[in-house]
Amino acid sequence: MRARRVAWTVVSLVALWACADTAGPDGYRARLSIYPVFAGAQQLAGAGSDADSFVVRISNPPLPNIDTTVVIPAGQDEITLTLNVFITSASDTVTVLFQGFSSATRLLLYQGSQKVAVRAGVPAPPVPVQAAYVGPGSGIDSLVLSTSSTSIAPLATLQLDHTGYQGQVAMPDDSVPVRWYSTDTTVAAVSGQGLVTARAIGSALVVCVSVARSAVRDTATIGVATIVPPLIGLAPSSVTFTGTAGASVPAAQQVAVSNTGGGSLTGLTVGTVTYGPGATGWLTASLGGGTAPTTLTLQPSAVPSSAGAYTASVPVSAPGAGNSPQVVAVTFTVTASVATRLTVTPGYAVLAPAGTQALSLAATDALGNPVSTTGATFVSRSPSVATVNGAGLVTAVTGGTAVIVATLGSVADSMTVAVTSAGSAVVSAIADARASDLRSVGDTVRVLVAADLRGLTGQTLGSYNAQLAWSPSVLRYVRTDAVTGGFVAPTLNESATGSGQLRFDAADANGNAGPSVGLVQVVFVANAAGTTPLTFSVSELWAAGTFANLLPAAVVYGGAVRVQ
Repeated sequence: MRARRVAWTVVSLVALWACADTAGPDGYRARLSIYPVFAGAQQLAGAGSDADSFVVRISNPPLPNIDTTVVIPAGQDEITLTLNVFITSASDTVTVLFQGFSSATRLLLYQGSQKVAVRAGVPAPPVPVQAAYVGPGSGIDSLVLSTSSTSIAPLATLQLDHTGYQGQVAMPDDSVPVRWYSTDTTVAAVSGQGLVTARAIGSALVVCVSVARSAVRDTATIGVATIVPPLIGLAPSSVTFTGTAGASVPAAQQVAVSNTGGGSLTGLTVGTVTYGPGATGWLTASLGGGTAPTTLTLQPSAVPSSAGAYTASVPVSAPGAGNSPQVVAVTFTVTASVATRLTVTPGYAVLAPAGTQALSLAATDALGNPVSTTGATFVSRSPSVATVNGAGLVTAVTGGTAVIVATLGSVADSMTVAVTSAGSAVVSAIADARASDLRSVGDTVRVLVAADLRGLTGQTLGSYNAQLAWSPSVLRYVRTDAVTGGFVAPTLNESATGSGQLRFDAADANGNAGPSVGLVQVVFVANAAGTTPLTFSVSELWAAGTFANLLPAAVVYGGAVRVQ
């Protein structure tokens, strides 16, 4: 759009007379001048600032039309155009059609027509041609500014916005072309886009006029004075959270947002949270409202997985505030994860004297996330049976059982080592391969009854008779399964399983040399929270072929189950 006004435009027409079959060598001449009058402008004031290309058509049927296009160069305000117009008598009437365009947008903006009496040889004063606005916003009925009155400080700026209405319906902003002017530019000037700049103390009226209909306008009174702007106050301006890596997030904290300056503090918003080195995305920030006083709520959404001090900055902004934005500094101090569960693997082992077993550890925090096991310690409760070093290597010493305990911080777990001796077997009842099994209510618990025969020389297992007892309130008996590749299927006495007892026995004349042979697998369901020992007893243990009694030298061991 051109930011200038065409002062006036003159089109001069010269009328030539011609009869039906001939025209005189000179003909009759009449000088005619026309000028367009644009809607909303003073006579002779010319086009709006956006019209700079014009089409003029002289129509006088049945004579052919005469079309002329005129473009007003930048900086030129006046054009004179002379046309030869033929008329069929000494006086006639021609129609002048006028259109005004924007060369920048190629939009038709103004249009009008006028019948003009032409008389040969008689001068006539310039004739106005009314040109109505037909461009964007031509249907506008009313215009409303974003403010009717406000005060700003010297040298400050204020963006005024406008909304046009057609009836009660708001029109899109880009379809409502307007012109702006100030009644006192020494106090407040306004740009073509409605940006007001305060220049000096005083008051000025800023007017917004519809290009489509100059009668449609709105005004804003701009007072320019030394004023105290609103100021953003934050209390506190820094916040610290503490937490443990892998643990639950700490509670939210709040910052009071107030206006410590003049006027009203409105339009408050929270900007993008920026983070210092390390973890990002661990903080959310929200305002209780857009007008002070209000509250800024800060809530960690996650705890970084590694220990350290993490920082973030939360900007709070408001248009017009003299100190916008203000920033809340947030620090999140995270300590290392604390193990809440420790697991030793394996949970049960059988070794011959001088045999070794390496133990491994796994630790998790309260949320089930892995935690380092560095710093864990090991101890044997029966070092005469088996020892353990600081790295978790168990060494068997002599026949019997030893409990190895691993400790990490405030949590511990244990495993049991059964050590054979020459001529002895180890017979055990172990749940899920752990001497001390930990399960949840509803879990399936499988207790393997097995005999380890590696301490026997030249002997095989031929028969046994055993009993397993448990707490029926903790474990509910389901069934007994034979062990694939194990001893022959046992004979079961299940009559007392409801009270927590199972008897079973089996015999195989061919014997089974192991070295480890499964006797039977008993299947339970964890019934309720509690702890029950697996009380395992063997009344008979015979070798095949030699019928040697293996029981006196045997190590018999039963584990335990804890349900949580």
